Amino acid sequence: MKSKEIKIIKSVLSKEIGCLWPIFFVKCLIRKNAIFKKTRWAKVKGAESEFVKRLSLASAIYLKLQEKYGEEKSFKIMREILIPIGCNEQWNHLQSLGISNEEPMKRLRAFNDLMDKEGTPQFNKREYVEQSDNICHFVITRCIFKDFFTEAGTPELTKLFCEVDKEFFPKAFPDFKFHRGSSWENTIAYGRDHCEFIFEKKK
Repeated sequence: MKSKEIKIIKSVLSKEIGCLWPIFFVKCLIRKNAIFKKTRWAKVKGAESEFVKRLSLASAIYLKLQEKYGEEKSFKIMREILIPIGCNEQWNHLQSLGISNEEPMKRLRAFNDLMDKEGTPQFNKREYVEQSDNICHFVITRCIFKDFFTEAGTPELTKLFCEVDKEFFPKAFPDFKFHRGSSWENTIAYGRDHCEFIFEKKK
């Protein structure tokens, strides 16, 4: 677990739980292992298995919070944890490219290429619908978040990673209008068969 992630988790949990948050967190770490062992990824080794092992902590925290606060409040607390963590990870990838002065579309394509190699999309399935100087439109037909969180019994957490995109992309790529077509719910998390990612260059 990265230090930045721990700081975010500590900040949110200490605000909600108080001085007992370390005990709560240790119990979540124990539960994390139990959750992971029940999934298909526990039987295989590799980058995907290691990635979802990290996600199992989110399920553990969420389920533990539900015992204390119920589903609605627990989901709100998880939003405060997962969106900053998700955005921070994407910012780290973008900044590692060192191309802040590049032409907007070239910068966006370079980011997508990097994420296909090093980020979460390497575990998803991405299909490009249209690429031009003014638009980048692709769909995700397999979502690792939905796959794992469904097996972990917390499928609703997938929606928070849809919110990460909504938070991150407009700030990271301000030259584009980012949307999902007719609805922000055009994602696998909301029951669609694919996730829409549409970037239209602003005039």
